[in-house]
Amino acid sequence: MLKVAKEDDRYLVSLFQVSKLNTLFSELITQQLDQLVRVPDRHVIFNLEGVRFIDTAGFNTLRRASEISSANGGTFQVCNIGDEVKELIDLTGMNGSLDIIPRLEVREKISMELDD
Repeated sequence: MLKVAKEDDRYLVSLFQVSKLNTLFSELITQQLDQLVRVPDRHVIFNLEGVRFIDTAGFNTLRRASEISSANGGTFQVCNIGDEVKELIDLTGMNGSLDIIPRLEVREKISMELDD
């Protein structure tokens, strides 16, 4: 479900062949993100490029990852947000809950895939 690439001191995470972060996928994505963000002092960037929709469960997944990462001394950021998702973030008031990087070039190198 997730593609994870290690680049320098950060982990770049992307969804694999999924354009929605919703109830259908959020439990599995939460489990996979937990593996990454629970490691102390880890810097994780979640690439939302290609994601067109996020529902409440998806936003809860992102919020949880951010909170767990912070509690472990790490950082969790999101990047490459499309217009549809940006509008949803604005409508739900998630702006202050997410650390957003406006644009980040992500190389297609995959160092590992996380399975369920």
